[in-house]
Amino acid sequence: MYLKQTPIFSHMSDEELDSIIPHIVKRRLKKNTVIFHENDPAMAFYLVKTGRVRIYKTGPESREQVLSILGDGQIFGDVPAFDGGPYPASAATMADSEIYLIRSEDFQALVRQHPDVALKIIKVLGQRLRQSMELVRDLSFKQVPHRLAGLLVKLSDEYGVDTEKGLLIELPLSRQELADIVGTSRETITRELKKMEREGMLVVDRRRLTITEPERLRNWAR
Repeated sequence: MYLKQTPIFSHMSDEELDSIIPHIVKRRLKKNTVIFHENDPAMAFYLVKTGRVRIYKTGPESREQVLSILGDGQIFGDVPAFDGGPYPASAATMADSEIYLIRSEDFQALVRQHPDVALKIIKVLGQRLRQSMELVRDLSFKQVPHRLAGLLVKLSDEYGVDTEKGLLIELPLSRQELADIVGTSRETITRELKKMEREGMLVVDRRRLTITEPERLRNWAR
């Protein structure tokens, strides 16, 4: 059972999970489908079964600031499920994805019945808060090359695959998507990637990035 393999439900018995399944709605979404917009009423709590989802805020001139990229087994839309407020950011798929959702009222009933689920989510929220503080720090104090290096290190840690040439980041992000996360322009990202490639830290092949010298990149990110 897939839910058993996800961190927030892993402690539950098969019988307990069987009681949740009728409340789960499964959706298959195409790439670049908006799941919800910032300030929409919070209707559901979400889980990524397969695919990729970006969480982002939209600023002046419709410019996006990507807050996080979520993969298999990760949750989102969880804060409003607790406080009853609107979604604090938007969510959209970055690839064809399968998403599970539980209506907010069903999710609240689940948490009342299984407090351990709430504890697991609190842990996720703590990790997310830490990441948000790191993002604010990086945007405030680090220059673009170091922010980009830090992002590539994070992506290689989470999604990197060992190959003969180095760590392949199997996450097909466009230059614009990288720019949205780092908080700069697409042209600047292209220029900085070329510099890193000349320095021998990575190899760029269209949307595929291979980190050839991970330690140098980590040092550059600091």
